[in-house]
Amino acid sequence: MDRITFRNFLESLNMDSMQDAAQQIDLLQVVINLVLALAVAMFIYWIYKVTFSGVLYSKNFNITLVLVSLVTTSAVMIIASNIVLALGMVGALSIVRFRMAVKDPKDVGFLFWAITNGIICGISAYGLAIICALFIGLVVFVLSKKIRITEPYLVIAETSEDDYPQLEEICKKLCMVYKLRSKNIKDGRYELVVEIKIKKDNLQQFVSEVKNLPSMENMRLVSYEGDLEEG
Repeated sequence: MDRITFRNFLESLNMDSMQDAAQQIDLLQVVINLVLALAVAMFIYWIYKVTFSGVLYSKNFNITLVLVSLVTTSAVMIIASNIVLALGMVGALSIVRFRMAVKDPKDVGFLFWAITNGIICGISAYGLAIICALFIGLVVFVLSKKIRITEPYLVIAETSEDDYPQLEEICKKLCMVYKLRSKNIKDGRYELVVEIKIKKDNLQQFVSEVKNLPSMENMRLVSYEGDLEEG
């Protein structure tokens, strides 16, 4: 009679568990889960691309969102099929440290969306996956593509101190909001950086009036993706 040890017991437990897990896995369901996860992940990919408003679009990060959804789906299916594998996976992931610099806070939301999609598809909740994807995608699209009556600009003007009161009057007349961001003095000349939101259809008039200021040497108008506080 073979001697029974704790190690042998664990090995037999693992073998039985693996056999049970293999019997519980339905290959058709696995394929369906992965295909749906891929479809929703491609929807997330498209939403991220069309709503991106940063400086440099990262295609690699967008592809990573698709991979995260598929990997999470696979992991959830493994966890759901076998408790021993689930505990082993938790132990393995507990010693892994992920390092990734997220430049845009919105990217964190997309990353969690991809992970959540993988979890939902991994448990075969197809209706929930589709409804959540459509609802979240609509919310992100509306918030990112909302219609703006005005766009923020930076006015970089090189002029004299005497022109600033006149520039301020022009901003009051033609802008909804304006704020002086910086003032540099060099050799008696001023370099002013003013953040503004121009009223609708007043852009050309604003540029013309600012350029015609008596001491204006140079003026640049820069559009940017900023949020100017009103009031």
